[in-house]
Amino acid sequence: MKQNLFAEDSIWQYCIEHTSNLSDNLKQLVSSTKENVHGAQMLSEKIVTKLLQFFVFSTQAKICVDVGTFTGMSAIAMAEVSPNLKVYTIDKPNQAGEKVAKKFIAKYPNIEYLEGDASEILSSMPNCIDVAFIDADKKQTQKYFDILIDKLSDKGIIIVDDILWRAEVLDPQDKRAKALDDFNKYVNQRRDIETLVLPIRHGINIIRKV
Repeated sequence: MKQNLFAEDSIWQYCIEHTSNLSDNLKQLVSSTKENVHGAQMLSEKIVTKLLQFFVFSTQAKICVDVGTFTGMSAIAMAEVSPNLKVYTIDKPNQAGEKVAKKFIAKYPNIEYLEGDASEILSSMPNCIDVAFIDADKKQTQKYFDILIDKLSDKGIIIVDDILWRAEVLDPQDKRAKALDDFNKYVNQRRDIETLVLPIRHGINIIRKV
């Protein structure tokens, strides 16, 4: 499987090799996910993970939200930036990566793992979120975003993963590709936010309020 749809494997591998390493704990999490969890390809990739950490660091985030826990990669990545920030990670009960996620997340007292309907949980979140990462049910992306944008701090950002959906947004035929294409158009036409879409792996959309 091609590592990045929008770059040659050789240059993508070069980027990976010249990006700082993940922590030992995150490396162990990657190995455990690949060995024990069906759907390990959903795991956030090294470059996306490091980019997320850069955003958390540069915004001096105090409250972060991770929508779509899986095995905990993005939640732990954010939590590692500082022991003084709080990370809320959300997923449905009995999701495929739950066992691995709980094992690794237990090492981080600044992560709270919340199980249930993401929309309901997000609605109860504090109104001062600094960084939010959305990598969950693609058909619900806009719904999650609409809740989060109203809870974002003045300098906060929202990062949405898989936003190009294997390049299928160019001619969306399935419901997930259509939902993501509609979302990209929706946020791009709003005048109260600024967006940046990058062709990293399966695409990310970085959004902030103006």
